[in-house]
Amino acid sequence: MELDLHVTNRCNLLCMHCIYESNEIEMEDMTPKMLKKLIPDFHKLGITEVHLTGGEPLLNPWIAEIIEILSLNGLEVRLQTNGIKINETTIDNLMSKGLKSILISLDGLESNHNFLRNNENSYNAAIHAIEVCVKSGIYTRVNTVLHKRNINDIEGLLKVTKDLGVDQHSFFYLTPGGRGKNIKNLMLSLREWDDIEAKIKSIGKQMDCFDKIKFQNLIIDIKHEVNKCRISARDNCLILADGNVYPCVFFINSPYKLGNIREKSLYDIWNNEDAWNNYNIVRNKRCQNSNCEGGCKGLTYLITGSFQGCDPRCQYKEDLVPGCIRRYVNLK
Repeated sequence: MELDLHVTNRCNLLCMHCIYESNEIEMEDMTPKMLKKLIPDFHKLGITEVHLTGGEPLLNPWIAEIIEILSLNGLEVRLQTNGIKINETTIDNLMSKGLKSILISLDGLESNHNFLRNNENSYNAAIHAIEVCVKSGIYTRVNTVLHKRNINDIEGLLKVTKDLGVDQHSFFYLTPGGRGKNIKNLMLSLREWDDIEAKIKSIGKQMDCFDKIKFQNLIIDIKHEVNKCRISARDNCLILADGNVYPCVFFINSPYKLGNIREKSLYDIWNNEDAWNNYNIVRNKRCQNSNCEGGCKGLTYLITGSFQGCDPRCQYKEDLVPGCIRRYVNLK
């Protein structure tokens, strides 16, 4: 099982699409003391990978110790960052504590990246961070959120990341959660996403970086594939810095938390069937297709305020059926 560990909600940016609404919603930082209490439950629940997120995780004053605790307990650790605080000393220290990979956000070429990040210097900071991390030898992944404004940057952006020598370039869908609800007009339709995915595949082949590209699995092949929601699979756990536990990041502003680690053990929270029942409502679908499971529960909730109906993005007559957005695929 994979764990998203949100170690702080403080940030040095005010990104337009931040689902955590970092800097606007205050939370205490995750501490080493809190983390140590969780380690036995991580093992009992079969957690093997921990993704450190925020906010900006590097603003947590104990981040190096947190990485070391996780690593010494046999967990593979990766960290998501905007890159602003990355330098040679920082990355060497984090690697010495056991950090295995780093994920740096790059949401377009300079103008569009800075637009989404609300900071005119953020692009240059991200590029510098990528250069530092690649040189250090740590596994370096670039994350790009796609939307209507930056889709024409794709070819140039892929050239940038190829020239920088990154290990992986992952593409994500702009979602209307947190501050993202204020720019939902920039969300792509499934048809637009399908066209862009085909374009990226073509460019990736031309540039010989095809094998380094990864996507969120936005559209399922409804004739041959069954939608597999990660909530149903219970294979992803999110712990916020305030202690709240969710099975999916799209529900962090909903009343459907599973529990809080300050009140109960993570193991008991994760195995509380009464809490899980909130997510087990049978949804009313407008079609008779049993494979789609109504699309993505999380995005349906963010768009409509309920997850009992169909995913409103579905265009099933055109074979554009949304799947669980929290699953990822390599290019084929």
